[in-house]
Amino acid sequence: MLAALSAEPDPVTITEVAVHGGTLPVAAAGSGAPVILLHGWTLDHRMWAPQTEGLAGEFHLIMPDRRGCGRATAPPDMAREADDVIAIAEALGIDRFALVGLSRGAVVALDVARQYADRLTGLVVSGAPLPSLVDREEVIDLNLYRALVAAGDIVAMRADWAQHPLMQAHSPQAHALHAAMLADYDGRDLLAPSTPPDLPRDVLAALAVPVLALTGEHDTPWRRACAAALGQTAPHGQHALIAGAGHLANADNPAQFNALVSNFLHTCADFQKKA
Repeated sequence: MLAALSAEPDPVTITEVAVHGGTLPVAAAGSGAPVILLHGWTLDHRMWAPQTEGLAGEFHLIMPDRRGCGRATAPPDMAREADDVIAIAEALGIDRFALVGLSRGAVVALDVARQYADRLTGLVVSGAPLPSLVDREEVIDLNLYRALVAAGDIVAMRADWAQHPLMQAHSPQAHALHAAMLADYDGRDLLAPSTPPDLPRDVLAALAVPVLALTGEHDTPWRRACAAALGQTAPHGQHALIAGAGHLANADNPAQFNALVSNFLHTCADFQKKA
């Protein structure tokens, strides 16, 4: 089912797509080749506002609230999110599309590439956590956050997470954007945790689509190492660092992020012609 839900200020419109267990609000902007963008944890589709401003003149940007996040009614279940992406594409009448994902959204994007490579024209992942490529050195105390949410103290959970290295913004605009989304985060996914998709090295070494692995120069050392390793491991992979940016690189330095994504996706079009 696809139904109109509401409208944001031009040029963004929001529709509602039915998936297993509920619905996902899907924001869209621009025209051109379709690109689905998947946000990170404690965020929602609004994290892509800098891409709406910078890329909607070239691409049809499709930005869902992932299940368990934002205004999605579908319950948390990362194992179902690859199918959600396909459901969004089917609802919008899109056969092939590019994917952009940040952090947990990057994990979902890679799972889509694992299961549905024939639907993808290209894949951009930023700040992806990839323990199969690099031993994990980063700590996120999900047990603490789960306990705080279960005790009804979402304010303390948000405050602690806001201080984590992954949430540090490097521009006033990025800080304001992240703060607005975190203020709306309700923690329901912590009370119904799901298992992330398994992405072993052999799967990443067999990806059939072009891959651009990004990370900010001020992201954690582990995330930077993961991006570099994915760029080397994926058969059609490449890696780039976003100057002056942290984990949320798309908002810290949108000009470079957008330029890299645009150039890469245009290159992917040439790759498809040769394939």
